[in-house]
Amino acid sequence: MQQHFKITKRPLNENKPLLRSRFIKLLCSLLLLPICGTSVAESGFSVANTSDSIMASISTQKVATHPREKTYMKRQWGVEILYVRTTAAGYMLEFRYKVLDPDKAKPLFERQTKPQLTHIESGSTFIVPTPAKTGALRNSDPPLANHTYWMFFANPGQLIKPGAHVNIQIGEFIAKQLTVQEDS
Repeated sequence: MQQHFKITKRPLNENKPLLRSRFIKLLCSLLLLPICGTSVAESGFSVANTSDSIMASISTQKVATHPREKTYMKRQWGVEILYVRTTAAGYMLEFRYKVLDPDKAKPLFERQTKPQLTHIESGSTFIVPTPAKTGALRNSDPPLANHTYWMFFANPGQLIKPGAHVNIQIGEFIAKQLTVQEDS
C-alpha cells in the first residue's frame, strides 16, 4: 500500500510575532534568574506583545523618605550617605559614604558581611562582585574619621536606572529608599 503526501507551503512569517514574544520572555527569564535571584514573574518585569512591536516595561512606584533619616544614620552608624549612582556605562552601581565615627562604622567594614542592594520596584537583589584578581569591590580596611569610602554593586543588564529607589544592607546596617543618581 502506497501513501501519497501533499506538500503545501505556508508563509514563514505567519507565527513570527507569537514566537518572537515567547522567545523574548524566555530569554529575559533565563538572563534575570541567575543574575538577580528572582524570576521575571516575581520581579514585576513584563513583556507585552503589541501589533507594532514588543515592549518591555518596569512598574515604578513613589517612595517617600523620612526627613530625619540622615540624622539617624549619623547617630546610629557614624556615617553620612553621600550617594548611589550608576557607573561603568550603567552596569555597576557606586555607593559612597563618609565615615564620621570609626567605632560606630566598624561593622560596615567587616569582611564576613556580604553587602546587598535591593531594587525596591522589582525586589531583585544585587551583590558586590568579587573578581579573582582584585577581590571584593569594597573597602574592608579599618575605617578612619572624615574619609570617604565606596563599594560597587553589579547591575547586570542595566536593570536599575537613574531615579530608581534602592535599599542597601550590610549586616545590621540598612539604608532605605536611596535614589539612584546618574553618573556625572
